[in-house]
This record gives sequence, structure tokens and C-alpha cells, in this order.
Amino acid sequence: MGKKIKDEKILEDILLDAQYLRLGLCDNDRPYIVPISFGYKDRTIYLHSSGKGTKINLIKQNKHACFEVDNFYETLPSDEPCSYYMKYQSVVGYGTATILEDEEERKEGLKLIIDRYHNKEYNIDDLKTKGVAIIRIDVEELHGRQYGMDYD
Repeated sequence: MGKKIKDEKILEDILLDAQYLRLGLCDNDRPYIVPISFGYKDRTIYLHSSGKGTKINLIKQNKHACFEVDNFYETLPSDEPCSYYMKYQSVVGYGTATILEDEEERKEGLKLIIDRYHNKEYNIDDLKTKGVAIIRIDVEELHGRQYGMDYD
């Protein structure tokens, strides 16, 4: 088991370095989880989605969300079975999801997502966003763990 990460800066660095996020929502008495691209800034996560579908329906029913990101570095082998370790960092968080209506806030969230993955010039106003939902998660809690890192 990894060591708890208490340093807020390390938690934020993991969120900024992770390639994707796993979003967890509530579907009545069943969990629903989906990997998704995301943007992050100032304890706020932005997601994009089709304006219709399971994620949107579930958020409309229940605004509570959880998420997980991780950076997996390598398997640390052992000569003994069941004694392998993973070098990793992970963050699990909880928050409140909102489907954004304000066009300026939608553009701000979409820009954070695009800038994370796209390194070429673009004009946000030229993008076709009809039918695209932008979701904001206001982060309430962050918990992290790591193993095998230099600062364990």
C-alpha cells in the first residue's frame, strides 16, 4: 500500500500530469464510472461530453461525483510471488458536478481541456460546440497515495 500524500502541491501536480480522469457517478444504487479527458485549475475540474447520454442524465439526477487520476510508472518485480509492487501516484477526489449554461464559463472550461491536449493555435470562437456539454466539478476533497517515489 502506498503512502498518503498530504502536500497539496503534489496532489495538484498529479492532477496536472495525468492523461485522463475516471469519473464516478451514482446510478441509483449502482456506481457508474467512465474514463474521460479533462481540464484542471484551482480545485476545479472541467469535462466535456455530448449534451445527451448517461453522464448527463446521471448528473441531472445526482450532482455528487467522484474521480480518480493516476500516474503509473512501472512494476517493481520481486523473486517472490505476490510480492510485486507498483511505482505510482494517484488522486481520488469528491465534488459537485454542474452542467454549465453560461457561454463564457463554458468557453473557459473548454479552453482548459483543449490546452491540456492540443498544442497548436486555435480560436475558441471558431469551434463548433453545439450539442457539447461542459461539466464543472467543484472539488471538495482530494486524497492521494504514492509508492516508490523519491519523496515517499
